[in-house]
Amino acid sequence: MDHVALLLALREQPETAHAPASLADRARIDRGVADRVLHELVSSHLARREGNGFIYAAAPQMRPAVDELAEMNRTRPVTLVRAIYDRPSRAALSFADAFRLRKPGE
Repeated sequence: MDHVALLLALREQPETAHAPASLADRARIDRGVADRVLHELVSSHLARREGNGFIYAAAPQMRPAVDELAEMNRTRPVTLVRAIYDRPSRAALSFADAFRLRKPGE
């Protein structure tokens, strides 16, 4: 949820470069966690570094998905939290995939 909170905080004022400490305070997230998450958002091309701050930078094709995320966070926050935390871990998915039946040559 830290990623969602920071992404949506950036999205609220997309033309503004936000200081990491300000974003952390607004999202009520530990500043160290916020720094890590902001760098992950940059790596995912959802934000970019500008001066000493960060700015919303989702590609045009990603913006509808971010808009939908914001709407879900506004209207169905519990459902969003459940969707994020109830998803299976990568390890569980990898383990389950090991048992998937494959055709020869796959």
